[in-house]
Amino acid sequence: MKHVVVTGAGAGIGRCVAETLAGQGHRVWACARQPADLAALGAIAGIEPVALDVRQPAQVQALAERLPVLHGLVNNAGVGGLGWLHTFSDDEFQDILDTNLLGPQRLSRALLPALLAAGAGQGRIVHIGSMGGSITSPLYGPYTASKHALEALAQCQRLELAPHGVSVSIVQPGAVATGIGQRGAAGLRARLQRAGPPFAEAAAALLAQLDGDGGAPAPFGPSQPESASNRRQSPPAAVAAAVLHALFDGAPRARYLVGSRWEGDRVVHQLIERLLDANEGEAMQMGRDELVARLDAALAQRAAAGADAKAGRPC
Repeated sequence: MKHVVVTGAGAGIGRCVAETLAGQGHRVWACARQPADLAALGAIAGIEPVALDVRQPAQVQALAERLPVLHGLVNNAGVGGLGWLHTFSDDEFQDILDTNLLGPQRLSRALLPALLAAGAGQGRIVHIGSMGGSITSPLYGPYTASKHALEALAQCQRLELAPHGVSVSIVQPGAVATGIGQRGAAGLRARLQRAGPPFAEAAAALLAQLDGDGGAPAPFGPSQPESASNRRQSPPAAVAAAVLHALFDGAPRARYLVGSRWEGDRVVHQLIERLLDANEGEAMQMGRDELVARLDAALAQRAAAGADAKAGRPC
């Protein structure tokens, strides 16, 4: 039996992860803010409900004092929020960063002694990021900014903690059926109403759409190809499966991209564009053959590392 903390466990991905872990016999410290969610979590065998707002350092520290040893931390709590960048107040932008970026940092820092106490190779940190940690688009600025920053946080943690036996992974979901859009509808409406020229006409059209569907995403139409307006949502269980691999596999991956092929193609395309941008710098300017050779070498190195992991050899 492992002891695992899951933040944002009241609904969606966090709830699915907490229930799955408890169903497998682990002890889950499931954190949520709403009393109704805490009561529902408390009715599940193996789950210890914890009233926790990741923005509140005192609450985070109180949780840390209850856990001398911990095997896993799943930083899932997060908020969205759509709108053009100029329509976000400082407080709204700060709230997204406080929850999506500083929250994981607070939990990781406070619970690190307990994760180290689990023993070499036993402590695991899993961040729930987003494909938005690699790409962005209009209306998603603050949210994707927070997820881009979470990527850097996870990478730095991975480098700092690996020598001390704590593994760090980040799961990068695409569209997931969680209801986060409906929960953010009121904030989106307020920001659309603030939009001035030259955004007013587009804002009015979006407000009309919001009035029509209440912020719920349009259902996927399987007869049409997937696109930005025809998204195939993944179930929370698909994200939970990646989380469990990161928590318990002998060779956890650094990143887990979860979603449809169309979504993954967007991420890979953006990463290639970023590579080409970097290569245009005066210090680089590699030709095609050298770029391809670098890719081949990286693929070979990754394959060798995977073979070593399966054989139980140190990578």
